[in-house]
Amino acid sequence: MGTTSVRRGVLAAAAVSLCLMAAACDSGSPGAGPAGGGGVRAEAAPGGAAKPAAALTRMLVAQADLPEYMVEEEFRKVDPERKAETDKAVCEPLVRAQANMPVGAVGGTAAVAVLGKVAPPAADASEDEKLDALRQSAGRTGTTVFLDSYAGKGAEEAFAAVKKAVAACAGGYTAFGGPKSVKVEQVLPVTQDPAGDESLACRLVLGMGDGRKINMQFVFVRKGDVLATFEVLSVLGDAPQPPKAVVEAQSRKLG
Repeated sequence: MGTTSVRRGVLAAAAVSLCLMAAACDSGSPGAGPAGGGGVRAEAAPGGAAKPAAALTRMLVAQADLPEYMVEEEFRKVDPERKAETDKAVCEPLVRAQANMPVGAVGGTAAVAVLGKVAPPAADASEDEKLDALRQSAGRTGTTVFLDSYAGKGAEEAFAAVKKAVAACAGGYTAFGGPKSVKVEQVLPVTQDPAGDESLACRLVLGMGDGRKINMQFVFVRKGDVLATFEVLSVLGDAPQPPKAVVEAQSRKLG
């Protein structure tokens, strides 16, 4: 099974959430929620130039940095016309993170996906053993790493907006998109070892409306004019573990 197919299986449980988030962030959807804006300036801040995507790509963690994981290329398209609609304006940075959108105006962006390795079944494995290995492979937690560069103090402003959102949105919020919506029931702070110039982590608990819950964990690390966002999705609905090794490796490459 190829890495792309494996990753799709790993992130299957998040598909519903992300589809809803895509609708919630559709700038053309009628009847969207009442609030927008999250305290981050829409235009790039003046000052030093942001790093281009090519430079950020060279700064991403690679297979050689994480030999115990599978690292594969990931793509991220930034649409400046796309909006994040929510009933609480201060929560917009978290809505954007859910929808794989950068916080504020970025000069460059790059991404990579990281998966834990699972040993393949032995050649003489029974059908039950092969099925169990397949379950383990599909049940892995995946981490997506996004690097965004900003002009001037843009990265500092983006991180400050995320930090404010984590504190202000603890009781949850709703993201809207036409007739669809996503309810985030809780935003929980998560202990995070210091990294970069400043860092924080949080976990979002999403209610799917049928009693199921999806957990999304984010780690944000700012180093200079670059903001790294680590997105961790739990396939089985339980709380994902912080991607400590991935965060540490990526932080080292940021300098």
